[in-house]
Amino acid sequence: MEERTSMRAKTGVDTTTQPQDPASATPVPDPVSTGPDGGPVVAKPKRNGHLYQIDLVRLVTFAAVIFDHVILGLMSATAVVAGGVGLLCRYTRYSFFALTGFVQTYQYRDRELKPVDYWRRRYKLIGLPFLVWSLFYWGYTRYRRGGIDALTDIFNSWHSIGIALKSIAYDLITGHAFYHMYFMSVSMQIYLVFPAVLWVLKRTWGYHRYLLAISFAFHAWLIWRMMLPPLEFFASGLPGTLWSHLTITLLPYQFFILSGAVAAMHLEAFQAFMIRWRLQLISGALVVVGCTLWWYTAAYHGGLGNVMNGPAFDRMFRATNVFSIYNVAAFISIIVILYCLGTVWQERRSKGSLADKFMAKAADRSYGIYLAHALALAELMNFLRKHPDGPLWPKIFLTYIVTCTLTVFVVEVLRRSPISLITTGRSTIDWREQNEVRSAAVAVGAIAVGLVLRYGFEMVVGQLITSTGLLLLISAGVVAYKRRRAAVEEGAIV
Repeated sequence: MEERTSMRAKTGVDTTTQPQDPASATPVPDPVSTGPDGGPVVAKPKRNGHLYQIDLVRLVTFAAVIFDHVILGLMSATAVVAGGVGLLCRYTRYSFFALTGFVQTYQYRDRELKPVDYWRRRYKLIGLPFLVWSLFYWGYTRYRRGGIDALTDIFNSWHSIGIALKSIAYDLITGHAFYHMYFMSVSMQIYLVFPAVLWVLKRTWGYHRYLLAISFAFHAWLIWRMMLPPLEFFASGLPGTLWSHLTITLLPYQFFILSGAVAAMHLEAFQAFMIRWRLQLISGALVVVGCTLWWYTAAYHGGLGNVMNGPAFDRMFRATNVFSIYNVAAFISIIVILYCLGTVWQERRSKGSLADKFMAKAADRSYGIYLAHALALAELMNFLRKHPDGPLWPKIFLTYIVTCTLTVFVVEVLRRSPISLITTGRSTIDWREQNEVRSAAVAVGAIAVGLVLRYGFEMVVGQLITSTGLLLLISAGVVAYKRRRAAVEEGAIV
């Protein structure tokens, strides 16, 4: 503890009182000045200081994961450039978990964590949307495969109902309801063990570097083994089941979770280091990224490392795999670059500016955007698969822009709807802040556009736009009702 006290004195940072939720904390500027020794001195933040540098990391990471999913949906196994870009975007998986460890530790490093209260809060804000979206994607997948009959046939017999319930239970446990839901399943596990992790970190002060070294050694061994045939012990039975589901456990991500937690525990020293050596860190990280891309192309064309000389699909899969030991340094480097850029944003942000408001809104919508973007992309892919021709990169960028636009529209509607909490993890925007006339106008326009796309151009995505417009129209009606009721009550009081 003496180390932490002396570091606070050196950097001028005191974050002993933290907000319940950094994303909703009161914004305060975090200027950085130069101390007597020429090193950075981070100004003491006000009560409930907000991690503005994390906002930028989060925003870029969510944008990158959508871009990666677009690339995966459109590229072929021989698209080497697209594969390289997708490889770099795969840092997002580890960045998500590093952010989780960082933010959770930041909130509780200097105050008591009551496990039951903590679990109640986290599983309400994160678990409820996970449950709702998992059930939605479970039904959506079956509807896309067999239409409405695939859903109604579930109720043909008790046997079919039982199979459906088992399938739902499996998807809730594994996060397999849709390809991106694994993240939430792992998050549930992180929240479960976090009180114990925090307890260990608080009682091993001075030994965190050794914990990280052990954690990385295990991480390196595990992901190396994951790219090889399993050991005989993991070839069958319960160990075999565990091994085949490692990707949806926290084990392959524990180093990044712990790294984020340790960085938050030593926030003053970590922040000062990242600012003082920012240029050198970014330069070194770019060199590592460049070397990784060189190795990727060499491995893909020459079958080097763990990339077999087989079909193009197999070579691309192994060369760009998120669990390849050859790619880990690049993933760490990209996270370092983003944090360094985040400190630049933290220093230069102007409170109340357009960029500041955009970042605040992006932080508020980020969880909902992650959950909903796969739906928007899936609806677009139904059309793109029927029109496979055309140059790859223009199609990728256009699909990405449309996916982001459609996703933001869906999330903005959800945030204004009565189901906001269970779909985005955020309470509904107060009806006093909503404009029901404008919402109704947008809703009518969206319904019209959706119908034209669906029945005029046979684009399935029109159904999503129409459905979202209908939800917005209902929400506008709810707001109008509340406003009228409030006016009547106010008149009665007067």
